[in-house]
Amino acid sequence: MFGEFDGNLLAGTLCFTETAQDPLVRDDFPANFDAYSSLPRSEPVHALYAYNLCVRPSHRGGNTAIRLLKEMEQHGRRIGARWLIGDGRCSAYAGSSGLDDDKVKADPRFRASIDRWLETGKRPPLKDIIRDPLLRLHYRVYDCEFLYVMPNFFPQDASSAGFRIISAKDLNK
Repeated sequence: MFGEFDGNLLAGTLCFTETAQDPLVRDDFPANFDAYSSLPRSEPVHALYAYNLCVRPSHRGGNTAIRLLKEMEQHGRRIGARWLIGDGRCSAYAGSSGLDDDKVKADPRFRASIDRWLETGKRPPLKDIIRDPLLRLHYRVYDCEFLYVMPNFFPQDASSAGFRIISAKDLNK
């Protein structure tokens, strides 16, 4: 876990686990967030699975998230990991409620592309995936590829309809 402070204030955190699991083997990939976020550390470390990036609302729009993600990337390189893996919530699927700080509007085109991905198994064009602001951040910071759409990965997340998009950054590139 990494944290970033602004004076005495914790501005953001990034939680991850180091795992020997190969994220490209879909059948072995954790089926839901509980399994994903509670993987025990295993060796040799092949991938870092980020499972919680939290930035205080007053610090969103700055570089806190980017600095935390870059620190995880540097850590992965130091320990010889091959992959950085993220689970991106996709609030543009249904839009965030007025009760949270995301303020993301539903995007019918994004929703249709995710629905098609689920139905056909064929990944949509990048331009359709990065219509979602968080997935655009993942792509912009990591130049990642989007591997899977995971239905019912986090069912409690109404704005994403429970979906998560799994992204991967190859540290060997």
